Amino acid sequence: MEDIPIKLSADSSDFNYNTRSLVFKGLKIKQGNLAIEADLAETNELDFADGLWTFSGKVKIKTETAILYCDDASIHFTNHELSRAELLGSPARFEQAIDELGQANSGEANRMIYQTATGILELHTNARFIDGKNEISGDQITYDVLRQNLSAGSGDSGPVTILIEPPQHSTSQDKNQ
Repeated sequence: MEDIPIKLSADSSDFNYNTRSLVFKGLKIKQGNLAIEADLAETNELDFADGLWTFSGKVKIKTETAILYCDDASIHFTNHELSRAELLGSPARFEQAIDELGQANSGEANRMIYQTATGILELHTNARFIDGKNEISGDQITYDVLRQNLSAGSGDSGPVTILIEPPQHSTSQDKNQ
């Protein structure tokens, strides 16, 4: 994606020449299928070649495979591409539509780490994953958004818990209506 231009728009921007810090309010960044929105963003490097950006307030990150929401995010850009995002929230959340299955996967945790090169999303602390009908919770859940593989681990908060919802059966009263 490094050949795809990055479009940045904001309600306002401030540059401090002494600290070399940039602050954007009402920021939107778009590059191909990637879009990032936040109430506030800060960086010391406008060039996306190798920089760290911090985002806060209604952060939304849309990738080709998922949408992530959080209160605060630290996002690393390498070679003009998002390479790693750390998301914090109460909770931070993600959604992924699985069109071929007609379902949506979603999850939440206090902290998430997303590695774009591998498609790995790590959910830490109060982690929960829902595949449209079943729910898995644990201290740490690792989800490969590209291959749709999941692993969960226990920790200080207790064991991995899986809630399996039985299929809905129609009753004879439903059939008569």
